[in-house]
Amino acid sequence: MKMNTTNFFKRWKEGILNLSPVQQLKGKLIGIVGGIIGLILALITLIYRKTWGFGIFVFFIIWLQFISYISVRQQLISTKEMLKEVETQQQDMESPKIDREIGNSG
Repeated sequence: MKMNTTNFFKRWKEGILNLSPVQQLKGKLIGIVGGIIGLILALITLIYRKTWGFGIFVFFIIWLQFISYISVRQQLISTKEMLKEVETQQQDMESPKIDREIGNSG
């Protein structure tokens, strides 16, 4: 099957809409790290060219990106912990049902 532009964007949209929260947060982290790396390279270039005014501006953008990285990382950790709790609660809810189905009394 040949992929045309319309079909590609339709499948891309479906894929984006079906991302789990953990996958979304991991994608944000990767984007932030890429941005930080690019900004650090820009800052090194600005310092080398001795354009201090713009270099200070870029430094503070790097700082904001770093704070954003910490925030998203904490969200990822708490989301993973929450999903583990939900999973154990679902298992606890299904356990009596399974016991009844196999004839165990609990």
